[in-house]
Amino acid sequence: MKPSFAVLSIAFFVLIFSIVTNAECTKRRNFKASGSSATSVASTSQGEPVNNRLENNKKNEKVSEKEAVSSSASSSSSSSSSSPAPSSSSSSTSEELITAAQLDEANPDAAKDSYCSSGDDQCSTNADAVGPLNDAIAKYKMTRRGEIVGVIANMLFESGAWSENINSGNTEGGQGTRCMMMWNYVSEYAESLHPEDYASLMGSDAGNADGASASVREKVMDLVLNPEDSFASGFWYLVEKASTYHGDENKLRDGNLDDFKDYVENGIVTEWSQDREDWWTKANQYLMV
Repeated sequence: MKPSFAVLSIAFFVLIFSIVTNAECTKRRNFKASGSSATSVASTSQGEPVNNRLENNKKNEKVSEKEAVSSSASSSSSSSSSSPAPSSSSSSTSEELITAAQLDEANPDAAKDSYCSSGDDQCSTNADAVGPLNDAIAKYKMTRRGEIVGVIANMLFESGAWSENINSGNTEGGQGTRCMMMWNYVSEYAESLHPEDYASLMGSDAGNADGASASVREKVMDLVLNPEDSFASGFWYLVEKASTYHGDENKLRDGNLDDFKDYVENGIVTEWSQDREDWWTKANQYLMV
């Protein structure tokens, strides 16, 4: 029995529907696959997945940070190795132009530890003097050897080779320091360095130093009898009170005895003596050589 026309028609339509449906499904699958591939490509940089690239970037940043730290440490280490190590001992406050050894040659008695008697607060050894002398040279910007030798030679003479800081024989009082300045200069020196203490001690005599009593003079002088001020007094006098001899290439020339004699007689305004010459000769022979 042959199938009827109606049955054949239904079968034909079913076949056609099946073919169309399959084709549509295939098209959709291909479309999804193509879209997925496009998304994957769009999400990469030079073929690298975005997540992987971010992760790698983080790793690279960490590496860079480590390299920077390493470089900094290396630079610091290099800087430290090229810089001189700090001294374990304290440095001098000024350049040492005068040494204790030089003073010992020029003033051998004061080289001994036993030079000063126990309880003698006026006496100093060369070891005590060398620091304040160098500080004074720096403070008053002394650069000419003739000036330095002349000032130290005069202080060695006036102080009896560092044994005296006060002229006890002056009944009016107030004469002292290592260069044995008279009271009028001691007063001016003390006022310039310690103005408040000076004013307090002088009281109503602050403007009239000559009117100060012997006891007041002694108290004012005490302000400048400390090693720093006392050993600097000769340099202050040269710079402030005998300034025509300071910085003049024709005066207090290096190794010139006549120039020193001229300074003593016309700068300090006192008498020349053989003892002064002897001290200058020793100072010139051994200091700053």
